[in-house]
Formats: sequence, structure tokens, C-alpha cells
Amino acid sequence: MKRFALALVVAFAVLFGATAAAAAQPGNQHAADGDGPPVELPEPVPEFVTELLDTITDFVTGVIGALGEAVRTVVSDVGDVAPGVPSHVH
Repeated sequence: MKRFALALVVAFAVLFGATAAAAAQPGNQHAADGDGPPVELPEPVPEFVTELLDTITDFVTGVIGALGEAVRTVVSDVGDVAPGVPSHVH
């Protein structure tokens, strides 16, 4: 359960962190008239984040029945998701 929670925290941190970082970067000014979205888009998220979100969607829609095992599979394929986190947390 702790590993699942850690994976979700990391996934959301990556998603929201990338958005905030993209908005704060120089060259991300709004369109010439001052309205509209930033000119540049943020970098895409790592593949494991997409896989993790797809796995959660599959669970919610009933495609898979055991979310924990599916998330463990995605996270174990990634390896050390959060460097610096003590091993007992994983």
C-alpha cells in the first residue's frame, strides 16, 4: 500500500511540477496580445506515468480487478521511483 501511495504521489508531483515549471520558464510568455496559453508546451511526462494513469483508468472502468498488483507491476518495471527515499518506504 505504501508503494502504491508513493507511486501516486510521484505521478501527481511529476504532472503538476511539469506544469508549474513550464509556466515559470522564460520564453513562455503569452501570445502577442497578452491573452491565451503560453507559447511553449511543457515536456511530456515519463512513460511510466502514462502507464500508471492508464492502469488506474483500467481499474476504475472495470477492465482489471486488482489495482494493487497492476500498480506494483508498473512500479517494479520502473525501478527506484523516488531516489533518496528510504528502502522501507518502497
